[in-house]
Amino acid sequence: MSKNEEHTEDKQEKVKGAPKKKIDVDVLRNLLEIQCTLKECAHVLGVSTDTLQRNYREDIDLGKTMGKVALRRAQWANAVHKNNVTMQIWLGKNCLGQMDNPLDEESGTILPWND
Repeated sequence: MSKNEEHTEDKQEKVKGAPKKKIDVDVLRNLLEIQCTLKECAHVLGVSTDTLQRNYREDIDLGKTMGKVALRRAQWANAVHKNNVTMQIWLGKNCLGQMDNPLDEESGTILPWND
């Protein structure tokens, strides 16, 4: 075996780049559940945003989603169980398509208020 072949084999056995940094995935998810930015998460965990995006994409998606679900649940509970009228109106507009000024769908005009 020539010297060039020996050097080639040595180079192939070496791993490029820094070793993968392990982070506490529970901390990452908890930060994302309260809608922290990736920059904030990276700073707390001591890694780059690129590292998070490259190695923890599924955890990022799950954390963000769980935070949105928790917020939606809190809004729903506020509207239904605590009878928060403002939240009921907001949810009605955003979830049910309700409007302050109902329109006649055929003509596109505002319906008259008749009591």
